[in-house]
Amino acid sequence: MKLLVIGATGRTGKHVLTQGVERGHEITAFARRPELLTGHTGLADVRRGDAHDLDAVREAVQGQDAVLAAVGGSRIASTLITAMRESGVRRVVMTSSRSVPATRPRLAVTLAWLFLRAAYVDLARAEGMLQASLLDWSIARGTMLNDKPPAGRVHIDFEADATGGAMQLSRADFAMALLDTVENPALIGQALGICGPK
Repeated sequence: MKLLVIGATGRTGKHVLTQGVERGHEITAFARRPELLTGHTGLADVRRGDAHDLDAVREAVQGQDAVLAAVGGSRIASTLITAMRESGVRRVVMTSSRSVPATRPRLAVTLAWLFLRAAYVDLARAEGMLQASLLDWSIARGTMLNDKPPAGRVHIDFEADATGGAMQLSRADFAMALLDTVENPALIGQALGICGPK
C-alpha cells in the first residue's frame, strides 16, 4: 500500500520505514528533519514538515492509502483527522501508551501516571478524537519500549487490564506490530495493547 509514516525519524519510526519497505509498501516518510534519514533506501518519497502543520500534513496525505503515526498526541490527531477527511484517506494507525487505560498493576500504573500525567491525559484525548473521527482507525498502545534485538513476535490483547505479555517491548517488534495492524482490516475500530512476548 501507499503508506505515509508520521514521526519517521523517531526510534520506532525508523524501524517502520525499514520494515515497511521490506514488505513492499510504497513508503513516504514525513519528518521535521528528513536529513536524519540518510541511509534509508527504497523510500517512495520524503516530506519535510511538522505534524502540527495542517498544510504540510494535508499535502503529504494526498494519494496515500493509509497513515501510520509513530507518534501520538491530540494536536497530531486533530491535524491528521482534518487532513484525512479532506483528502478522503480513511485508514490510520496511531500509537499510544498501554498505561493510558490500565489500572493494574496498581503501583506501577500509579507511579507512571504520577510522573507522566500530562502526556497520558493528552494521549487519552487523542484516542477519543480518533474514536469519534469516523475514520478507519486503530490505536496501538505500546508498553515500555527498548532498543533490544527483536523477538519477532509480540503479545496483543484488547482489554485494559489484560495480562500475559512482558512489560518491555523492543521498538523493532513494536514497528512490526504497527505494520501488521495497518495491513489488517479486521483491526479497524480496535485499540490494541501491544506488549513483549513472554
